[in-house]
Amino acid sequence: MIGVVSDLLRCPRCGTELEPAGRSLRCRAGHAFDVARQGYVNLTQAAQPGHADTATMVAARDALLGSGRYDVVIEAVLSMVPSGSTDLLDVGTGTGHYPAAVLDSLPAARCLGLDVSVAACRRAARAHPRLGVATADAWGQLPVADAAVDAVLSVFAPRNPVELARVLRPDGSVITVTPEPAHLIELRGALGLLGVEADKQSRLAQSLSRPGFRALEHQQVDEHQRWELEDAVHAVLMGPNAFHHTEVEIRDRAARLDWPRTVTIAARVTRWGR
Repeated sequence: MIGVVSDLLRCPRCGTELEPAGRSLRCRAGHAFDVARQGYVNLTQAAQPGHADTATMVAARDALLGSGRYDVVIEAVLSMVPSGSTDLLDVGTGTGHYPAAVLDSLPAARCLGLDVSVAACRRAARAHPRLGVATADAWGQLPVADAAVDAVLSVFAPRNPVELARVLRPDGSVITVTPEPAHLIELRGALGLLGVEADKQSRLAQSLSRPGFRALEHQQVDEHQRWELEDAVHAVLMGPNAFHHTEVEIRDRAARLDWPRTVTIAARVTRWGR
């Protein structure tokens, strides 16, 4: 519920502290933000942008992550989060699957999850009792206090490096997960998935270097799995292809392939610090 992390939040309109007031959060200037019945708070108070995940995309991501296909990524993330972390931020939290796993490994920690998608926030708000969720755009100014957290997660999600530097404590860590060119390569051509740029890692390092971050350690994830048809359908539906094709079209295209088939999970998990 949002109450477990409300002290980390700041009013997106005036930047002052937000405090619980009945079924809402309110700042000293009188700006109020209702807490939805699912437990998240909507701080954008505007129409969702076109890139926000839909309910169908969120359900597909929940199904694929719940199947354990990305557990190897979760294990790498857990190895990167400093054991003493107590206040975490997950930018682009999606279903809340990754921060929930981190919180299970850190009994004294809590996490604020941000996502621009209302459908994602509804799902994430139920992911863990110590995960509080709010709507916010990862590209913009984050509704989070200065130097409020000691670890930030950015798992297959967009990020604003300047904002990450602002909300992170001086000795804090940013943990990023980015796909490698071989990630889901067996599905890309056959199902029309977007490719991964060859220079993605260097561009990430350059963008994070501007506010003073440098890579402290990294881990390569490279696992070959045997996937079924439903796994592939969920993988396509949870990404941007779902904006351009219906589930029936995606399922028909996937059904033309032989199943089960080998699929590669390839990503780089990096811990950054100042």
